[in-house]
Amino acid sequence: MIGQERCEAVLNKSLSLSRAEDTEVYLSVQDQGLTRFASNVIHQNVSHSNAQLHIRAVAGRRQGRATTNDLSDEGIERAVERAHQNALLMPADPDFKGLPGVKDMPQQVPAHDEATASCSPEARARVVAVVCRKAEAEGLNASGACRTGTHETAVMSTQGARAYHAGTFAGLINTLMSDTSAGWSKGSSWRISDIDAESLADEAVSKALRGRDPRPIEPGKYTVVLDPYAVDDILSALSLYGMGAHIVQEGRSWMNGLIGKRAMSPLVSIWDDGSDSEGWPVPFDAEGVPCQRVDIVKEGVVGDPVHNSYTAGKEGKASTGHQTSFSNWGTVGPMATNLFMGNGDSTLEGMIGSTQRGLYITRFFYTRLVHSRGCMMTGMTRDGVFLIENGELSHPVKNLRFTQSYVEALVEVEVVGNQRKLIMNESGFATVVPALKLTAFNFTGVTV
Repeated sequence: MIGQERCEAVLNKSLSLSRAEDTEVYLSVQDQGLTRFASNVIHQNVSHSNAQLHIRAVAGRRQGRATTNDLSDEGIERAVERAHQNALLMPADPDFKGLPGVKDMPQQVPAHDEATASCSPEARARVVAVVCRKAEAEGLNASGACRTGTHETAVMSTQGARAYHAGTFAGLINTLMSDTSAGWSKGSSWRISDIDAESLADEAVSKALRGRDPRPIEPGKYTVVLDPYAVDDILSALSLYGMGAHIVQEGRSWMNGLIGKRAMSPLVSIWDDGSDSEGWPVPFDAEGVPCQRVDIVKEGVVGDPVHNSYTAGKEGKASTGHQTSFSNWGTVGPMATNLFMGNGDSTLEGMIGSTQRGLYITRFFYTRLVHSRGCMMTGMTRDGVFLIENGELSHPVKNLRFTQSYVEALVEVEVVGNQRKLIMNESGFATVVPALKLTAFNFTGVTV
């Protein structure tokens, strides 16, 4: 961490050097320690630090952007001038209403844990050791990674934006393999103390042992019980391919034609809330606008997408505080990145017990968009698929390929789990999701 004082000094320096009519500067700083392991031993420990300064310059109705990780006076000056020159080269955009005037300061949200920020390689090694020892005791091969670190974000603009946030992150990913099976688990939090290595190791061990010698099964439509890991993939895809207003306005979203209509099971509610510390919160966006809670789906009815100032201005609305850093996701549009799905009243065991015949799925892998309508996705299962017969896990089955609309899949939600799991990825995206039971899910083929 470079601290709030240093962050604000960089931003103030950037604004003072700008010759543009208006300027916005956003600073993102991350320090990460990563301990990798394979074959039941640690094989690599690395640390990584980076700071990226994002500059947006305004000339009339034109915008120019530049990014640098050179925070020297000379590096900042070059980036600021480049952003201004880029603005002058751009055509005027009649939909651009200018930088947002930010009057309300974002509230501080608990998201920083000192034990996580100061976590040493030795401390991460102790976490990894739990997994490796359990794997070795069962004759399994463990691989994965444990990561900890800090992130800082800060924004200033000539229109009054001024915000700073510091947070931490921790994660443990495990893959445990036998000759014919694999088990997978993932733990995430902004507190290292929340990472229960014993439980996560037991979860992966259980699936690897139970999953030995999987049998083939015919593709087709099956009732499925989805672990939170698979539900995370569904929410992540729905966000990436349609929860942002710019995608809706361009007609490329699964939300097009569905806003205000019941398009999913009434058991499904999905929202984004950047200030909820149950997730991985950042209480303001890259424009310094405080993040608002947005109900994407409420009891199956599709609500509104998330907005930044540009998309909101096109509709005469206020920004919901969802502008992303334009280098993180390859887009300058808004995104929902701290997503929640409402929980239900069933245990995972209860979902399996209520299923006469179906499949229990650990996670989806290598999923890709086929068509934006309905968020049609293709991918495969991985790391633990089991046939359910008469309310019990019967035997493991080989992985399956699927082509399935995620919107239509959520129409089929029959039961929602009573516990939710926080799942974070390395790009600043988080979901808090329960397990789900779906009446039908379409599998189109088998894997080798």
